[in-house]
Amino acid sequence: MITLEEAKQDIPNIDTFCDAVCRACTSNDWYCTDYCDVLEKARTLDYKRILKAYARNDGDLDKVCRYIRRTK
Repeated sequence: MITLEEAKQDIPNIDTFCDAVCRACTSNDWYCTDYCDVLEKARTLDYKRILKAYARNDGDLDKVCRYIRRTK
């Protein structure tokens, strides 16, 4: 498990997180919107929650996206 400080270095803000998720996405680029539903929901969440999920999952973006989808 990585620390919160390491997570902050990897993804210092929500824009960097969104860029990283878009780069890791395997969907076809020709039908992607500006932001997918996961990224739109991520922007509404508290960023510290996303950082904690990123640290808890050792930087695995798939697991962090799954966490964002499940979060209410």
